[in-house]
Amino acid sequence: MKPLLQRQIYNRLIVPVTRVATPFVRRAVPKVDCGIAARQGVLARWQRAAEATAGRSPVIWLHAASAGETLQAQPLATAIRRAQPDAVIFFTHFSPSAERLVHSWDVPDAVDYLPLDYPEETRQLVELLAPDALVLVGGETWPNLVWAASDAGVMLGQACCRLVGSARVRWPVRGLTRDLYHRFDAVATIAATDAERLVDLGVDASRVRVAGDTRADVTLERAREAVSDGAEWQPPEGAGPVIVGGSTWPTDERVLLAALAQLRATHPRAIAIVAPHEPTEKAIARLESRARGFGLETCRFGTGEGLADCAVVIVDRVGLLYRLYAVADLAYVGGSFGGAVHNVMEPAAHGVPVTIGANHGQPHEVDVLERSGGLAVVGSPAELAARWRAWLPDDAAGKAANAALGQMAGATERTVAFLRESGFPV
Repeated sequence: MKPLLQRQIYNRLIVPVTRVATPFVRRAVPKVDCGIAARQGVLARWQRAAEATAGRSPVIWLHAASAGETLQAQPLATAIRRAQPDAVIFFTHFSPSAERLVHSWDVPDAVDYLPLDYPEETRQLVELLAPDALVLVGGETWPNLVWAASDAGVMLGQACCRLVGSARVRWPVRGLTRDLYHRFDAVATIAATDAERLVDLGVDASRVRVAGDTRADVTLERAREAVSDGAEWQPPEGAGPVIVGGSTWPTDERVLLAALAQLRATHPRAIAIVAPHEPTEKAIARLESRARGFGLETCRFGTGEGLADCAVVIVDRVGLLYRLYAVADLAYVGGSFGGAVHNVMEPAAHGVPVTIGANHGQPHEVDVLERSGGLAVVGSPAELAARWRAWLPDDAAGKAANAALGQMAGATERTVAFLRESGFPV
């Protein structure tokens, strides 16, 4: 299919359908409603940001979708700022999940939402910001954003590109993906398999380089800071092992709590610190009810009360998880029974062995950590409890996970170097 026809189909079919569906989705999904509401007046806010930075150059625009991609973007922005102290750095994100990571981030000159991918709004934003370069971080390639930037002569780059397991390289969107990536001046991929898929799409190999995942750098740094700052919590004397369940969803919690109940048959003072991905009152109440069904006493982290007597400590606020891994003996990372596992690098950075479910979405770091022996994929509570017991006699698995993550470090430097070699003013 010709590029012009793909563009017409997207804007005359997909965009109108999205406009019609959005009000209904807002009513059904609170997170979507939050994101749409936060976009009210976003172009006016970006106009003020552009006016406040007028006359400075170069102008670098970074975009990331959600929290995970924002973690990938942060070390890149920091590296660019160090190399180009007078540069204008704009950062856009798509999801409300990124807000808690960027609300106090002082590296960019301005941080705000990316408008929805409608042609007129996207074109206006490109004109307002007038960037010298746009670098998309992660796998997000919004068509109208790419088209508008390309039409305006903006250098286009992508960092931490991951295509393995992505529907974007399969029919019916493969042709659209091919057209978009042909417009990029440089694409830094996470792994060699991702680079191979780009070349298979017809992208010039000279514009593609394997640079790794910048989350490895920021995660290792955050782990060092967490250890330096001291633990948020210490288990009661004589209690343990301590299991941290990070970013869990209901499908994870059913497996995690059942496995904990089984483990306590041989380790009666085992404790699980469970951090729901979205710690709403509804999510916490659900977790408390489910734990009681397994005979597990619960308490909430934020109250500070009764923590010595609990089998399950529920983390009822955000921003603590990466610090809590510092006291863990074992970790379970959520999202892995729902198709998209969360950050398995965080426990590995603390030298904690990692368990996940089988429906994890194939991120590269899972393969790396599993091959090291520091991560195990499980399919049931019995498998999970058995894996924990097998790991508990020593810390060999945790050391293996940490060593494998250490070998992934340096992605930020490699990515920035490739962009610079490709002519980006970074």
